[in-house]
Amino acid sequence: MRLNLRQVEAFRAVFQTGSMTAAGELMGGSQPAVSRLIRDLEAETGLPLFERAGGRVIATPDAVALIREVERSFHGL
Repeated sequence: MRLNLRQVEAFRAVFQTGSMTAAGELMGGSQPAVSRLIRDLEAETGLPLFERAGGRVIATPDAVALIREVERSFHGL
């Protein structure tokens, strides 16, 4: 599995904000760009990370497990 830093940043931002639009603003980008990064990350990992519900996204149990690993890795740097 090859994850790139931009995908991980988008994942963290969406997880924190619960919104692709807010994540795009936080990252200084756009909602479509964040959505594409998340879609690519889900394809790369083979995991559904967020459920889409209206304008919000809800983290799946797989996303919760992944964010723990991501945060552990970031804190280890």
